[in-house]
Amino acid sequence: MLKGNEKTGMLAAFISNLIFGMSNFFSVIALKYTEPMVVLSLRFTAAFFIICVLRVCGLVKINLKSKHKPGLILMCIAQPFVYFICELYGISLTSSAMSGVIVSMTPVAVIVLSSIFLKEKANWRQVLFAFISVIGVIAVNILNDSSGQNYIAGIIILLVAVIAAAVFNILSRKEAENFSPMERVYVMFGISTIGFNIVCFGLYSGKYFNMLKNAFLHTEFLVAILYLSVISSIVAFFLYNYATSHVDVIKASSFSNIIPVVSIVSGIALLKENFNIKQIICSLFIIMGVWGVNYFGLRKI
Repeated sequence: MLKGNEKTGMLAAFISNLIFGMSNFFSVIALKYTEPMVVLSLRFTAAFFIICVLRVCGLVKINLKSKHKPGLILMCIAQPFVYFICELYGISLTSSAMSGVIVSMTPVAVIVLSSIFLKEKANWRQVLFAFISVIGVIAVNILNDSSGQNYIAGIIILLVAVIAAAVFNILSRKEAENFSPMERVYVMFGISTIGFNIVCFGLYSGKYFNMLKNAFLHTEFLVAILYLSVISSIVAFFLYNYATSHVDVIKASSFSNIIPVVSIVSGIALLKENFNIKQIICSLFIIMGVWGVNYFGLRKI
């Protein structure tokens, strides 16, 4: 029988990944008007600014004083900063199928790392269903593949992204003992704001502010950034950090494989993309895998 906190934690993990899946639609819109790194910079800068305003108004409580922070800082560097940069450049150097396959291995990496660092071990049923979910994701990406070359550098960069995501999951679970979900989100976005802006200034130098100005002229872009910064960043990452506070990371991370399913559904509903029976079957595999990982629970070692 699941405890109350575990139920809400699993629901939070599900909703957060539902939001992440929808973010693909809004990212496509934002990328019509500016470069990917600019979108990342603006997304997390806006999110951090909003949290700072909420903190000043007393609507959220952040207390980082007298707390041991090395683990928290490493967690925040891993995600979103390292993960999003590696995902961005890794995808540009690989085919859509290859990138989707590699990123889908994140829950498997979490299973391995959690058994080492958290002493939380998946049972054989969970491992089986995790691979069923991964197989579903692989099949979806192969079906959606638009071809393209796979460079070794791209594969390596994506593997770094997978490791970064797994490290984030492990440390978010571990740091839940010392920091609230919102405190973790606050530091995550603070580090990302600094990091992404430094990268953008390095890449675009004097052109950076003009790129922002031109993008802001479009209402569609503003709506996309509003979703990406408020819903897909503040709300989604808060919910996911809440989930890792109450649910074993193997369960929480398993929900990440529903993202391609949500992307398919949103693409059909909002972008009028075509779909077929093969996509439906693959999506059912993914859902079944996620269900199995959570249903069969885990045991401690």
